[in-house]
Amino acid sequence: MSLPARVASLALLLATAAACSDDKSYVVVRVSSSPAIANVSQLRVKVTDGQYSEQLFYPDTPRAAAALLQLDSTNPVTFSVSLGATFKDDVVVEVQPLDAAGVSLGAGISGPQRLNLGQVTYVTVLVSPPCDPMTPATICEAGQTCALVCDSDSRPEMLCYTAGQGNPGDACADTTDCAPGSECFDFTTPTCPAQPVKTCRKFCNNTADCGPGSSCMTGVSCGQTSTSLHLCSRPCNPTGDATGDCAAGLLCFIYSGEITDCACRDQSRIGVVGISCATDADCQPGLMCVDRDSQKNCQTICQLSSPSCPTGKTCTRLTNPDYQVFGACL
Repeated sequence: MSLPARVASLALLLATAAACSDDKSYVVVRVSSSPAIANVSQLRVKVTDGQYSEQLFYPDTPRAAAALLQLDSTNPVTFSVSLGATFKDDVVVEVQPLDAAGVSLGAGISGPQRLNLGQVTYVTVLVSPPCDPMTPATICEAGQTCALVCDSDSRPEMLCYTAGQGNPGDACADTTDCAPGSECFDFTTPTCPAQPVKTCRKFCNNTADCGPGSSCMTGVSCGQTSTSLHLCSRPCNPTGDATGDCAAGLLCFIYSGEITDCACRDQSRIGVVGISCATDADCQPGLMCVDRDSQKNCQTICQLSSPSCPTGKTCTRLTNPDYQVFGACL
């Protein structure tokens, strides 16, 4: 559903809001950029409360070549928007600076801001040019990292954010907890805890970008929109209760090529030792699907270099597929 919105001057807005008794709400948007973005002809602005949204442009028509804007951190651009009565929940404001040809020069998304119904709400948006998560320093400033943000239309945007100290695999609350070159991602499958588990994950172009025992194997998407981004797997210990080296709430599993990664437990992983299986995904954490004498059964995972198996069983190397690090207790 679409509702009418309009751009007004800040002075006019404040005067109107003070005198008006209607049920409109007003949002004053303050836009800055770090680093600076030059030659801005127009701003594409979208305001959403999760159910309703409005898109508009500031100014209404693109600026002439002689009057192009520069966004920076010292001279913010401020404008205002009026919203109809259907906007009631927290609002998020998305801003894209456009050049004279209408091409995006970057993006910025505010955090959720409680809407002062029938009054004025102030929202600040920090815009940044597109960046590369593999080389954040080429665009982002010192102490910043390049992170993926999905806007309300599931469009991927690469933006600069303040970086933290968290290493890949560390628990995080948001991207500002993660070191440059990584981002805070959450695991939200039905079998994860009700509160999503979030960890820092490192971006990669290929496996050479990842550390020992890690692979550039996980694709990233914004909703149904695929991106070209990939993440390194998190090396972990899949033996025992399969919690070794994983953040609380995640478990360690083996994938093709003996690559291990922390993830949520799939609903299919219910097979106990000795139960028939088709793949590892049919077995409980700490177990793998072993093909032995043309029979596939779930068996306990062990580490060949430091075997530990139940009494009466031996940590056995598997040749189908060829395992060098892990074996099964047979």
